[in-house]
Amino acid sequence: MEQKFLLETSMAENNYGFDFSFPAEQSQMLYDNKGACNELGKDMKRRDILSLRFYKDKNTSHACVQVESKNVSPYKLQLNPALFAGLMQYIENGKSFECDPTPMDAITTDDETYKTDMLKLFVNANKTIQWTPLFRERNGKLSGTHIAKYGKVFFYVECTDGLLEWLRERKQAI
Repeated sequence: MEQKFLLETSMAENNYGFDFSFPAEQSQMLYDNKGACNELGKDMKRRDILSLRFYKDKNTSHACVQVESKNVSPYKLQLNPALFAGLMQYIENGKSFECDPTPMDAITTDDETYKTDMLKLFVNANKTIQWTPLFRERNGKLSGTHIAKYGKVFFYVECTDGLLEWLRERKQAI
């Protein structure tokens, strides 16, 4: 009798007559990086101009890049060194590559550090980056774009005095 009372109380609290509770642990589906690689292959075959943004996946901690073009909505690619090198080769000279969908191990840095590290990688490789003037920046962020023949890489990172000094030492027009 007491169980019935608890059940009725539970139903009385819910005006719709069913329980909205969810299991504490929900299973995570693995990301279809192979499908994303297949989509990238189609993008390259069409000679699409790609827009790239680097970030760290919140759920899996993998290094990722968001890829989009005029023809395709944004999608995620989990990176590995060969995939990164192939993407850079494609945006610079349009040379397609065979996409390896195996992601590298999860990275241990936070998202902001990862984005800053990717920016530094481009600066150290002497890639030209067009910077948004500091007086136009809001929210303490720094934005820049590397423009290549077959793609653009967008950077949006935390603007710190240390980063600004580092960029100026490397003759970046900030």
